[in-house]
Amino acid sequence: MQNQPMSSGDQGKLLIFSLLMAPSLVFLFGIIPAIFLGFGIYMMKKNQDFSSIDTAVKNFKGYTWLALIGCALSSIYWGNKYFSAEDSWYYDDEFFISLMFAGIAFAYLVVVQVLFYSPMNRHREWVEVNGIFSTKPKSYNDSINRSEVDIIKGEKLKQYSVADELTKWAKLKEDGHISEEEFNEARTKLLKRN
Repeated sequence: MQNQPMSSGDQGKLLIFSLLMAPSLVFLFGIIPAIFLGFGIYMMKKNQDFSSIDTAVKNFKGYTWLALIGCALSSIYWGNKYFSAEDSWYYDDEFFISLMFAGIAFAYLVVVQVLFYSPMNRHREWVEVNGIFSTKPKSYNDSINRSEVDIIKGEKLKQYSVADELTKWAKLKEDGHISEEEFNEARTKLLKRN
């Protein structure tokens, strides 16, 4: 399954994850984790290596754990003041806001695992070579055919005699680098050029 395209359900999970990350970007507290993931995706695409995603998710989780611990400590601090003070209403905003942020940080830890990493990891070989949303494999034969060079184009090449060029083509044929057909085609073009 690792070398199969992602199903529409898995692609949908990635879309939902993106939508859930959007509010954190608007309020700027989620910009660093988003940069981790974005850079991981970019490096995976560039290097065709899924380990970039592994590292990005580890960094995302590490940063989010720090936020969760900070929010939890803040909740304990404000909760202590909230529950021990006579005027508890005075501290209720700080306590509930820090509790809410701790809950959001924990939710992001779960969401990145379930909606981002797990679907991509199930298709890691496919994703690292073909991309996240592709349904067809990349064809390397197309790029090879497009990059073939026509040696006969002599505008930028040194000028050799027809005999020198025929000798080179014969050597290529003899060594098995070109077929009989290719040799005959080159010979015809060389003789017409003269």
